[in-house]
Amino acid sequence: MSLQKVTRRGAPLFNSRGWGAACGALLLGACAGFGQPTVASHITPLDQFDAGRAIRSAPAGADIGAKWWQDFGDAALNRLVDDAMRDAPTLKAMQQRVVEALAQADAEHAAALPQVDGQASVAPTRYPADYTTPPPAAGHWLSNTQALLNLSFDLDLAGRISAQTRSAERRADRQAALAQGAAVALQAAVVTTYLNLALDTQLLKIDNDSLAQCNDLLRLTDRRVAAGLDMRVASLRASEPIPLAQAEISRRTAEIAVLRHRLAALVGRGPGYTDTLSPVPTLLAQTPLVPTQLPAGLVGRRPDVIAARYGVEAQAAGIDAARAAFYPDINLIAFAGWQSLGFRALFNGNSGSFGAGPALTLPIFEGGRLRADLRAQTAVYDAAVADYDDTVAQALAQVSDALVNLQALHQQRDLTDQALQRAQQTYDLETRRYRQGVSGYLDVLLAENRLNEDRALHAHAESALLVEHVQLIAALGGAATDGVSQ
Repeated sequence: MSLQKVTRRGAPLFNSRGWGAACGALLLGACAGFGQPTVASHITPLDQFDAGRAIRSAPAGADIGAKWWQDFGDAALNRLVDDAMRDAPTLKAMQQRVVEALAQADAEHAAALPQVDGQASVAPTRYPADYTTPPPAAGHWLSNTQALLNLSFDLDLAGRISAQTRSAERRADRQAALAQGAAVALQAAVVTTYLNLALDTQLLKIDNDSLAQCNDLLRLTDRRVAAGLDMRVASLRASEPIPLAQAEISRRTAEIAVLRHRLAALVGRGPGYTDTLSPVPTLLAQTPLVPTQLPAGLVGRRPDVIAARYGVEAQAAGIDAARAAFYPDINLIAFAGWQSLGFRALFNGNSGSFGAGPALTLPIFEGGRLRADLRAQTAVYDAAVADYDDTVAQALAQVSDALVNLQALHQQRDLTDQALQRAQQTYDLETRRYRQGVSGYLDVLLAENRLNEDRALHAHAESALLVEHVQLIAALGGAATDGVSQ
């Protein structure tokens, strides 16, 4: 029966449109199947996380500035952080990883553009006399010569290349967010180490005052022993704390040197860079303010949360690319140039060659590889979603911890300040009583000893408060950024 059999309406049974539809159905039917469908998970919106009492009840304060460390009012600290932001090897390495990720994204994007390359070859070949090669080439040496330009263009009908490009771009965004997170972490590390240096510097001064007080007590006791008012054992008891005080000064001095070396390493310099570094005496007396606006969504601007969100988007694009691999791909190809047997004939009028046409790639049977790739990519995406949710939960916990600790440390600093004021009043009173001849110098030394102890406790409380303030700034992601949208 003829293919041009006429239907009742007089139309051909198979026309050109029917052939096209049939071919399209054949192509789609020949594609590899997705197999058992998998449902990808979804990230938890930030507003669905319970921020908790600490965040909701946080008092209003000041915004986090781009150079928030300048609020401490220490020029040496400002120079340290600025130098670290410019010279630290860790940041330079992170920045180069961003450059690498951007280059990889550009490479993925290049696959969506027309590709043109040239090739030229000269291959001297002896053709057999008793084979398919006709005369005059048969039985002779001739050069198989060609000079061609090749062009190809992937139509990307299924969107595989665009999905891979989108995934690479999100990976580059993730790397940039990680670099920003490294910068915030470095800022916090430099400031925290500098605050510890300020604490040890202040404690060293207190240790020296305590050693001087021990020496004064020993001199007073020696005079009492010489006057017959005390026994020799009293001098031994008075001299006993002196070696311990000297050992504490030696330990504190070494600790200060170690902190200076650590600061130099954070900046990316040699130890000599901070050999003479000394914080301002009033550094620990700062009163930090809690940053304003602390809803749960605020952690969305943390670099690690931003990086986790970009990681989810990159893996989602990876799923799109894995799905696109199930569909046919058409690549337009063309070539033009010269081909000849014999180099001399390459550029004559009969050596020109050109051609063009489509190239179809169709997955039909691949042993389940494509389905396995899709399952694997979906699993990677689900893991990225879980990592994102965990990052947000950890971020909220860190902010809440810092707020709770700040409230407690504010109270501890105020209480130690009250104790220090009373110890100072006691010392002043005992000094006046001694000058008036009402009490002995021993009472003055005992009051001074208690005063030094309270000075040390108060310095620890001030330092802990400022360090926790820095931790809160780091937990909030440092200076404000745009963050990510849901």
